[in-house]
Amino acid sequence: MPDVRTILIVKLSAMGDVVHALPAVAYLRKAAPSAEIHWAVDARFAELLEGNPGIAKVVPLPIREWKGRLGSPATWREAIHAAGMLRGGKYDLAIDLQGNIKSGVVTWLSGAPLRYGFPREIARERQNLWFTNRRPAAVEEDRHVTRKMLRVASAPFGGEFLPDDLKGEVANTPEEIAAAERLLFDAFPGAAPRLAVHPGTTWNTKRMDPAFWADAVRLLRGTFPSMGAFLSWGTDREREECLAIRDLAGGRATLLPRLGYKALAAVYRACGHMIGPDTGPLHLAAAVGAKTVSVFRGSDGKYAAPPGSGHRFLQAPLPCTACQIKGDKVCPRDAECRASIKAAEVAAAMAGLMGPG
Repeated sequence: MPDVRTILIVKLSAMGDVVHALPAVAYLRKAAPSAEIHWAVDARFAELLEGNPGIAKVVPLPIREWKGRLGSPATWREAIHAAGMLRGGKYDLAIDLQGNIKSGVVTWLSGAPLRYGFPREIARERQNLWFTNRRPAAVEEDRHVTRKMLRVASAPFGGEFLPDDLKGEVANTPEEIAAAERLLFDAFPGAAPRLAVHPGTTWNTKRMDPAFWADAVRLLRGTFPSMGAFLSWGTDREREECLAIRDLAGGRATLLPRLGYKALAAVYRACGHMIGPDTGPLHLAAAVGAKTVSVFRGSDGKYAAPPGSGHRFLQAPLPCTACQIKGDKVCPRDAECRASIKAAEVAAAMAGLMGPG
């Protein structure tokens, strides 16, 4: 491997995917301790990377904004300026951990002579291969998405890694942590344990009914009478779901205000426990050390669930589970799929992580 002084990680979106890629920073700090690591990311998610001690520079790109105004000359001027900024990084190595056309273009624009990415069978969009020139072979044991990304990140340095030793990091300042503690204390002084609940997710086939989460909260409160439940949300629809959960949970459940990513990370850190579907905030909670219990229906828990002894996931037992039916599409077996996972299972799994009541 030639001398590497500057490395660009390209992982643009989305929230959970950016969090899944964070262990690559820990790996690169060990493999190339003298290298400077930069990260190109969609500007919406740049906050997740701010303050990370392993990242020397965050390169925010307003990709969604550009997409919404492709016909504007200003968009193209901004894009050309961004391309120049990437070239100015004088990268020795670029690592594409996303695998689609957008990330491929950013990787190519970096000007790095070595551009690592996913092989054909893993890349999200085949055209991504036009922009990379090193593609390590897929390994069967890399079932989890983070392992797949670490396989690419480690390839320039021999391809060996120990995922259990590589933890992602979302940094919080002491002020952010103190603000989170005040927020939770003001809602429920003396609540112990604290449980975060985030029901919202972008796929209909990942979603569970508000009554499901409310039942899990009630069952947990039967074991932990002093428990406080803190409901987080990011959209109007998610807020309505949280209101329904609060009303159905029957006490000691409250809505959090809408929070930015770093503030949300600090709240999850302070709660220490989280239940939710496969969604970005779930992975954020895991990254800051909260114990999690998650529900997987349309997506695959073996691919995406938080790994490690502090985490549990429940996969819908139907033969068509992990169907990958995305967005607002509704599966004809959706009601059956939702009913196949019980709130009592979530509560029992979380109770086991919380310890004696």
